[in-house]
Amino acid sequence: MSRNALRSTVAASVLTAAAALQVSPSTAQDATGNVVDTSDAVASADWADNVTITVDEATNTFTFQSNGIPDHGFADQYLIPTDPTDQPFSDKPAEFFDVVSSADYFTESPIDTTITTLPTYADEPTDTSLGRIGVALSGAQIFNDYENMERTVVAQDDQVIHDHVAFLDECNGHTLVDGSDYHYHGIPVCLTERLDVEGEHSHMLGVLEDGFPVYANRDANGEVIGNEGLDECSGHVGPTPEFADGTYHYHLTADEAPYMIDCYHGEIEQASFDGGPGGGAPDFANVAEQLGVSEQMLMDALGTSVPPDFAAAAEELGISEDDLRAAMPAPGQGERP
Repeated sequence: MSRNALRSTVAASVLTAAAALQVSPSTAQDATGNVVDTSDAVASADWADNVTITVDEATNTFTFQSNGIPDHGFADQYLIPTDPTDQPFSDKPAEFFDVVSSADYFTESPIDTTITTLPTYADEPTDTSLGRIGVALSGAQIFNDYENMERTVVAQDDQVIHDHVAFLDECNGHTLVDGSDYHYHGIPVCLTERLDVEGEHSHMLGVLEDGFPVYANRDANGEVIGNEGLDECSGHVGPTPEFADGTYHYHLTADEAPYMIDCYHGEIEQASFDGGPGGGAPDFANVAEQLGVSEQMLMDALGTSVPPDFAAAAEELGISEDDLRAAMPAPGQGERP
C-alpha cells in the first residue's frame, strides 16, 4: 500500500460517522417535495431506558445520548479476530479468534449526537462511512454493511461460528475489537421482535444521521421488502406507522447485501479530521514528533484496521495508550475514535 493510501486509510479510520446537517423548515423536504418533520415521531418513540432524547424546536434537531449498550442484551461470548486487518474472517480457523465473555469484555461507549428533525432529500447520494451512521431505539449504533474501508467485506456475509460462538450475534450485532461501540450490521431482530406487529409495516427502529427514519424489512400490510423494491440507498417513499401520509425512509433488508444503508439520500455534512484549516488528513509528522517516533513507525503501528487498535499500536511504539490517543488529532465532533 502506498504512503498516500495508508495516510488516507488511517485518517478515515479515526473519523467519526457523519455529523448531522441542520436545515431550515423552508428547505427540509423528502423525495416528493413534502416537508418532513420527524420531531413528533422521535419524541414518542419507544427509546430504551438508557437513552435520553432531547428535541430542540429552536434548532430543529434532537440530541441522542446513550451509554451505547443495547437494552436487549447480547450473546454470552463472541469471536474476536486476532488480526482485524486479515479479512475476510469466514474462512479462518478457530485459532484465528479470541473467545471473549461479553460480561467482561464489553465496555460502555457514550454516544452524544445531534440529528436534524427536518431532513432534506438529496438527489445525489452520499456514501455512508465506517462507524456510526445512525442510532437505534435500543441505545446501540447503526453501522453500514462493511468491515473494511474498501467496502469489499460485508459483515453479515462474513459471519463465522466456532464451537457455538459467533462473530455476529443473533441480533446481527457485535462490538469493535476492543469491546467498545456495540453496533448492528443487519436487522436488529432483538429490537424489531418487540416493535413490529404481524401484518403491519415495520415500526421505526432508529434514525440515520441525515434525519430520515429507518425500518426493518416489512412494508405495507407486513409484506417483506427486499433490495429490488428500494432505491440505491435502500430507501423509498411510502406511509409508515409514524408517518401516515408517507415520507422517504430507509429499510434494512434480509435477502442479500446491502442489508444496511450504504448511502444517504438525505443531505449530510461529513465530519472531517481536524488536521488543520478545512480539515483533511492529520499531520502524522507532527504527531510522530510529539511522540518521539518516526512518521513511518507511527503509520505502521496504527495499521489499516478500523478503528486502529490503539493499545497494540502503543505497545509497538513503546508508549502509553493515553499518550497516543492524546497526540492524535481530535475527530471533528469531539468523539472517541
